[in-house]
This record gives sequence, structure tokens and C-alpha cells, in this order.
Amino acid sequence: MESILEQAKLWLAHYGMQVVGAIAILVLGILAAKTFTKIFRKVLRRAKIDETLVSFGGNMLQFVLIMLVVIAALSRLGFQTSSLIAMMGAAALAVGLSLQSNLSNLAAGVLILIFRPFRLGEMVEIGGVLGKVEEITIMVTKLRMVDGKLAIMPNTKAFSDKLINFTAAKTRRVDLVIGIGYDDDIKKAKEILQRLVEEDPRVLKDPAPSIIVLNLGDSSVDLGVRPWTKNTDWWAVKCDLTEKIKITFDEQGINIPYPQRDVHLYPAAGSSDSSQGVSE
Repeated sequence: MESILEQAKLWLAHYGMQVVGAIAILVLGILAAKTFTKIFRKVLRRAKIDETLVSFGGNMLQFVLIMLVVIAALSRLGFQTSSLIAMMGAAALAVGLSLQSNLSNLAAGVLILIFRPFRLGEMVEIGGVLGKVEEITIMVTKLRMVDGKLAIMPNTKAFSDKLINFTAAKTRRVDLVIGIGYDDDIKKAKEILQRLVEEDPRVLKDPAPSIIVLNLGDSSVDLGVRPWTKNTDWWAVKCDLTEKIKITFDEQGINIPYPQRDVHLYPAAGSSDSSQGVSE
């Protein structure tokens, strides 16, 4: 019994300060890591960084700091931490290779939250998918399509594909193409279109709306109607103007022609019939 006590005393005399030092490093290090993480999150919030990125960045920073504290405590106890660091590096590399696509989505999600090419509630088209941004997570972006379906796409696609943001600007131009017959009065048609545009209170005065001749088509003269409106009024103005133009043109006798094509019929060889033309 006395020999055991003597050995314990010798062990405490030799390793006691190292154990106390390791415990102190571990306790104080964890407290310092948590304190520094809180400061880091406050700085990000003051910079108006997205809360998802704040939470993710804070958790990652705290994990890295605590791992460094654990390695320092083990080193204080006399453990060879170089091999431990090498093992952790190898494990991190293996995990990174196996989760390469997920890490790409993770990096893209961070870039989306930092650079903000689109925000929650905005109407966007990404890679041909049109919808309202419903949720942005670290891994995926969710769009609520106009017919109610939910489109979920990886962040790499959301960040790298062609993006059209329809609601980023406060104003937007309505583009209508109205065809009239070649026998109709262009000036009269343009005056009617100008009046209909100016009568709509949702149409902005600046920039001024424009009524132009766009094209001389196969069966119609195409007029361009380009008023500007607030982004929130764009769809309603487009639909209302289209309906008013059709009703007013009908009342004023201005024709919106159907597509036409001339088909020529030729007689077979040896036939005495002359060629005939059929219009459709």
C-alpha cells in the first residue's frame, strides 16, 4: 500500500503540473472559442449577412477552434500531436473527396448568400425554370413555380446557370407586339395605342412609353407597344392593355389579321389546265 502511495506521489510530482496545465488549456480554450464565435456572429449580423450563413460560419469556426484547443491540451500532456494532425488531415481529405459534389454545393450556397444574385420572394428564371425564390439553404435553392410546383435545384446550378431576375429592379418595361393589316391606317393605330397607354394610371411618365413600327411581316404590320411600369404592376398592365387594344381595334375597324399563305397549284404534265392560286 505504501509503495502505491509513493508511486502516486511520484506520478503527481512529475505529471501533475502537465495535467493541470492541460485542463486549464482545455477549459480556457473552449471558453475563448465560444466567446470569439459569438463576436464573429455579431460582426456578421451587423454586416447584414444572411442568418443561414452566420449560423453555418459560426459553427464551423467554433469546431475548428475547439479542435485546435484539444490538440494543444494533448500536446501539453506530452502526446505526439504531429501524427494526430496528419491523421485528421488525411481523414478530412478522404471526406472531402467523397463529398466533392456536396462541397461544391456548399461553396456555391455560401457565394449566393454573400453576393446575393437573388433574394427570398424575388421572381427569377434559373436554367429555364421560372419561379419565386422560396428558400435558400446551404445546399439547395427552392423555387415556387407559377403553377404551384416546387423546383429544388443544387446551389451549383443556381449559381452557375443563366439567371434572369425579374424583380431586382423597381421598374420594368412591358413589350407588346400588335399586328395590323397592310390596308389599315398606321397613324390611326399608333394614336389609339398611345391613348390607351396614357390612359392607364399605372404606366409611368418617365421613361416615356414608345409606340413604334417593328416589322413588315408576311401578313401584318407589326407595331411595338413599350410602356414602363412598376415591377409589381407589370403583369396586370400587360394583360389589361392587351385586352383593351383588341376591344378598341374592333370598335375602330382596325384589323388584326390572321397569318396568311398563298399556295399555287400547278397542273400535272400533259394537262391543259392553267395554274391556280389558292390563298389561305
